[in-house]
Amino acid sequence: MHELLFFIIGGCFAGFLAGLLGIGGGLVVVPFLAFFLPKYGIPEESVMHVAVATSLTLIVATSASSVYAHYRRGGIEWKVIKRLLPGIILGAFIGAMIADFLDSRYLRIIFGLFVWYMSYNIGLQKSPKQGERNIPKPWILRVHGTFISTFCTMLGTGGGSLFVPYFAHYGVPMRKAVATSAACGLPLAIAGVTALILAGANEVHLPPGAIGYVYLPAFAAMVLPSVLLAPFGAKMAHTIPVVILRRIFAVFLLLVGLDMLWKAIIDFINFI
Repeated sequence: MHELLFFIIGGCFAGFLAGLLGIGGGLVVVPFLAFFLPKYGIPEESVMHVAVATSLTLIVATSASSVYAHYRRGGIEWKVIKRLLPGIILGAFIGAMIADFLDSRYLRIIFGLFVWYMSYNIGLQKSPKQGERNIPKPWILRVHGTFISTFCTMLGTGGGSLFVPYFAHYGVPMRKAVATSAACGLPLAIAGVTALILAGANEVHLPPGAIGYVYLPAFAAMVLPSVLLAPFGAKMAHTIPVVILRRIFAVFLLLVGLDMLWKAIIDFINFI
């Protein structure tokens, strides 16, 4: 029972911050799971793989809700989505293969550096600059989509942290950039989860309740509170000074990155 309670709390925290700050839940879910999963039978060499896969499974649920809301408001650039889709799907499978190939230590290092980068952007309120460039040609969009999707799948994030500034760079209005980014995150997460389930299908050392690298007990406990708390976080964003909240969260990400990198260093020392 206490296991479910920890996961429920993590789901609440991820959903609330996703709504409050407009960040992908993966920035919270992945380090949270990486900390708690070893306590429930997940071997250390697979912790980051399971955390990434389970985070993407949660993003499938939260993205579906978000996409529907943006669809009703007509904010999604569907032509751009259609051009990006092949690259997104291809990148998700490439990212899953890279994640499966890499040792958990390397995934910790990459994720730690990434959250430090996000901490810098969020803490200093660095908003993506609105560009005046035209959307690239379809083949260029597919290449860009492949690279972004590969990186996001490898780290278990939904893609919003990279797709939003990407669209803004090419002059897409911010509301449409957020909406279109959300629509990109859904196929990215679905393809990534599928690939990671297949990649982890032969991992015999994972405990009961794991399908491939997805740990179902964590997903089942986190998905509902994550979805329910996101609107509450969005509502609170209009009543609490966002600058203060951004800086608090930036410090949180700084500590998460430090923890990830420190554990990776300790693992390397023990390995040597």
